[in-house]
Amino acid sequence: QNTPPLAEQRELVWLGLSCSPCHRKICPLGHLNCLDTLEVAQVAAAAERLLEMPAAA
Repeated sequence: QNTPPLAEQRELVWLGLSCSPCHRKICPLGHLNCLDTLEVAQVAAAAERLLEMPAAA
């Protein structure tokens, strides 16, 4: 079961990995591709887009 973002203004950084989302603390496949392939620039760009949005009333 997935938990969607609860905020009205949100940005999802999706890598499209075949093994995601698994929601596990320890990778059952023995790797951490969901974290290792996520780049700081991707997250920073998402944060910048959120900061540029007008505040919800």
